[in-house]
Amino acid sequence: MRKHVLITSGIYPTHGIFSLIKYISYSLLSNKKFKKNYSLTILIFKENFLMKLKKVIFNIFLNLRNFFLNEKMRIHKFSYSAKEFIDENNDLKKYFRYFSKENDYIKFNPNLVFPLISGVEKKNFLSIGYIYDLQHRDLPKLFSKKEIKMRTNQFKTILQKNDSIVVNSKFVKKRILKNFNIKKRKIDVIPFLPFIYDKKKKINFNIRNKYKIGKNFFIVCNRFWKHKNHEIIFKAFKNFLKYKPNFQLVCTGDTSDTRFPAYFDNLKKEYYSLIKSGKIRILEIIPRPDQLKLIELSKAVVQPTLYEGGPGGFSSYEAISLGKKLILSNISINREIKSKNITFFSPNSHEELTQKLLITSKQYLSKKNWKKHSKINKIKLGNYFLKLIEETLTSK
Repeated sequence: MRKHVLITSGIYPTHGIFSLIKYISYSLLSNKKFKKNYSLTILIFKENFLMKLKKVIFNIFLNLRNFFLNEKMRIHKFSYSAKEFIDENNDLKKYFRYFSKENDYIKFNPNLVFPLISGVEKKNFLSIGYIYDLQHRDLPKLFSKKEIKMRTNQFKTILQKNDSIVVNSKFVKKRILKNFNIKKRKIDVIPFLPFIYDKKKKINFNIRNKYKIGKNFFIVCNRFWKHKNHEIIFKAFKNFLKYKPNFQLVCTGDTSDTRFPAYFDNLKKEYYSLIKSGKIRILEIIPRPDQLKLIELSKAVVQPTLYEGGPGGFSSYEAISLGKKLILSNISINREIKSKNITFFSPNSHEELTQKLLITSKQYLSKKNWKKHSKINKIKLGNYFLKLIEETLTSK
C-alpha cells in the first residue's frame, strides 16, 4: 500500500516557504521510486473570513506597539499569495488541497507531513520540521525583545515536536547546535542543488519595453529589508556608472520593511536622480515568469545580503539554475555554494563591489550546459528528499 506524504505551506506562508515546497514537490515527482511507493498532497493555506479579520486586528496591534513602544515587530504583509502560487504552478494543480488551520492535517490521513515550521500536536503521522534561520540570534538589533523570545520558543517547539529536522545550510545547522541543547538531535542539511522547477512560460511581448530596460543591466531580486543590503549595491553602481554609463540596475521585490519603515524612502531620496533617470529601475513585485526572464537577460544577478538562512537566497538558486553569473556577498553561509559562475565580494565594501561589476560587465558567460545541470540537480534533490522521507518513516 502506498504511503501518503503531505507537503504543507504552513499557516501564512512566505515567498521563501512557497519556493521551498516547489523545490520539494518538483524534485520528488521526478523520482520514479517515490511516485510508485507514495501518494502526494500539497496542502495550501487558504484564509477564511475570520482569519483575515484576526490578521487585520493583529497587524493594527503590532503597528501600535511599534509606534508607541518603539518595537520592531514584523508586520504580516503577505505580498505573495496562494493564488499566485497556484497560477504559476499548473503542473502541480492536481496535488493541491486547501486548509485553514494546522489541525486540518489529520483529515488527510498522512503518514508524513513536512516542512513544518511549528510543533503540531500529532495523533497518527510523523513530521519533518524546518528551521529557516537564526537571524534573531545573529542580528538581534533587527528584532524586538518580544520577537526574539517568540522566535526562540517557536524553534524550541519545532525541535522538540518533530521527528526529523531540515535546514538550508551547514551554517544554520551549526548555529542551532550552538544555541539549543540538542546534541543527540539529527539535523539534515538540504543540499544546494538548484534547478528550474517549473516550465518556463513563453513571454509573448517585449519584456524590455514593458519594464523600460535596455540591453545591459544587473538585477537584484530581494525584498527591501535592511539586511538585504541594497545600500551597498546602489553606492557601488553609482560609481560603476562613471565607467559604464550605458548600464542599468534593476530591482524586484517588495519595498516595505516594517521594522525600518524609513529605509526604502531614505534610499530613494539619496539616489533620486538615478531612479528618476531610469538608471536604477525599481520594479517592486512582478510575476515570477517575468522575473525569471529578466534574470536570464541580465548581465549578472547581484546578491549583496548581510544574512541568509540558505546559501545566497533563492535568487542565487535561480541565477545558477539559468547558468547566469552571480556576484555574491562573501558571508560564510554563501561560501557553501561551489560554482565557477560566482564572484564573491565583501558586503561592506562598495569599492570592491564596483570592481566586480566592472569585471563582470566585460565577461561573456557560456550557458551551454545549464539545462543539463538543472535536470541532474532535480534528480539528485529528489533522491535526497526520498531518502529523508524513508529514514523518517522507519525511525519510529
